Amino acid sequence: MRGALFLPAQTDSVAALFSQPYLAAGLGVVLGVLMISLTRYGVTFMDPETPELGVARAVALASIGMIVAFAALLMYYLFARDGLVPFGLGLVAGFMVPAFVMLFRFSGIAKPSNGGGR
Repeated sequence: MRGALFLPAQTDSVAALFSQPYLAAGLGVVLGVLMISLTRYGVTFMDPETPELGVARAVALASIGMIVAFAALLMYYLFARDGLVPFGLGLVAGFMVPAFVMLFRFSGIAKPSNGGGR
């Protein structure tokens, strides 16, 4: 017994599982949505009484999300390289689509028209 947590055959099967394109893309989307949710949650700490502390908390939470995403991309690169591109595309889509939805919702562009006129 070698004392390893995983035998090579188990590690290969796990890497093969995570290399499946749909699973990799789905995991990327989930991580992207978690990143944007964490960023959105970080913004709730901002208040007029202590703006510096609120910004520091928001930046810390956003940085934690980016570090986790970088670590996940690194793990895909090292162990399941065939799933790296679908995972990366899912990660970008999972982050950017909700970000654009929030951008348009808060900007007022998506407000329904009241029939024109002044």
